[in-house]
Amino acid sequence: MITTEQYSATIDTNKSLMALYAEAELDVKAKATVFSLERNLAQESVVKKISDLYITFCESSKARKLSMKPRKVTEGVELRLLFELLCFTSFLTSQIIPNYVSTRKLLRKKTNYELVRYYSGQVAKHLIRFCQDLGMTKLQEIIFISPPPDVKIKLGDPLHPTARLTEYSKCYAEKKGREAQHFARHLSKALDPYYYPSLEALWNPQVMTLKKLAQRAVAEVFEPSVKLGR
Repeated sequence: MITTEQYSATIDTNKSLMALYAEAELDVKAKATVFSLERNLAQESVVKKISDLYITFCESSKARKLSMKPRKVTEGVELRLLFELLCFTSFLTSQIIPNYVSTRKLLRKKTNYELVRYYSGQVAKHLIRFCQDLGMTKLQEIIFISPPPDVKIKLGDPLHPTARLTEYSKCYAEKKGREAQHFARHLSKALDPYYYPSLEALWNPQVMTLKKLAQRAVAEVFEPSVKLGR
C-alpha cells in the first residue's frame, strides 16, 4: 500500500515534470502562428519586393546576355510566391519552437520534443487549410521534362504544403543550409521556370529576412508582452 508520503512525493514529481503548454493550447498557438506569418509577410510586402527584384534583374546586362525577358507577374504567380514563402517560413518556425515548448523540471526547463513535433504538425494542418482557403492548392507543381538550357515543363500535382514541408525537412536533415537552396529554386521556378538557375542567387539575402520574420511571428504568439517593431 502506498503511503501518504509516497503519494505526495509522486504528485510533486509529476508537477515538476509538467509541460508548460497543453496540446489544446499549442493547437491554438499553431493556428495563430500561420496567421501571424501571413500578416508579417503582407506588412513587409515580401511578395512585391521579390517581384521587383526579379524585374530589376531582367533589366540587367546579365539578363540581356541570356536573352531573358521579364515574364508578367500575374495574380497566379503572386499566389505561388506567397505559397512558397508561407511554406518556408512555417518550416523555419519548427527550428525556433524548441526554445518555447518546454517541460519544467524543478527550476529548470527542458525541451519537450514530443510537443515540438505536435506543434509542427498542427502548424502544417492549419497551413493546409489556409492555403486551401486562398486557392493555392488549385495551382499545380511545375515539373521539368528536360533540364536547362532547353527547358521543357509540364504541370503536375496540385501544390500541397505537406509535400513542401517534407522536402525542406529532408534537405535540412541532409545538410543544414540546403533547405534555403531548395526554397530559392522553388521561388525562381514560380517566377520563370525557363531561366530559374539564373535567379536562385537573388534570394540569398531574403533568407535571413525570412528567418527574422519567422522569429517575429513566433514571438507574437508565445510572447505577447514583447514589444515588437523596434
